[in-house]
Amino acid sequence: MGRDKLWIPLAGRITLARTIDAFEASTAIDTIIIVASEERLQETNTLCLHESWTKIQAIVPGGERRQDSVCRGLDALATLQPACQWVMIHDGARPLISDIIIKLGLSSAIEHQASIAAMPVKDTIKLVRKDIIVDTPDRQLLWAVQTPQVFSFPLIHAAHHSPEAQGDATDDALLLERLGYEVAVFPGSYRNIKITTEEDLLVAEAFIKAEQEEK
Repeated sequence: MGRDKLWIPLAGRITLARTIDAFEASTAIDTIIIVASEERLQETNTLCLHESWTKIQAIVPGGERRQDSVCRGLDALATLQPACQWVMIHDGARPLISDIIIKLGLSSAIEHQASIAAMPVKDTIKLVRKDIIVDTPDRQLLWAVQTPQVFSFPLIHAAHHSPEAQGDATDDALLLERLGYEVAVFPGSYRNIKITTEEDLLVAEAFIKAEQEEK
């Protein structure tokens, strides 16, 4: 985008603040750990000082890869809340997360130990190699992964410190899959989009406006 998507104004409030608002307001959440880039640590601290959030217990610097950043957040949680049983890992760039999704995720994780938000894909997907279609997977088997991803805290913390974590992992569930664990899915929402492009901002603002009009 050419801009830090977490700090872009979204319907009058920056994206990161909207994301934190949702977890701060949820009765399913006790503690929030923010993992921020080194360049944004001071701004993140300043933001938290000026907000009325009460659940944030730490702001830690991220690592080189996404999974390194998650691991640092989990390590901080282990130090601050060693008896923690469940953890949600969420992208700060998904500001339209709802309390319904948060609570569904916790319920699913309690049942399965590991569960991630996802939605069935709407489009036909083609596997392409060198501009040539080589396969058309069954769309009924394809789900678009979202966050939060919700886990038994001891399980995912150990996974992030396992040898399998040395290789790149596009999401946290993949680490458990590599270790042979089953990971369930629970319904996310087609509104639970990740802000990645300028078009995503327009869509997110439209969703927010619609929600405000519904209230």
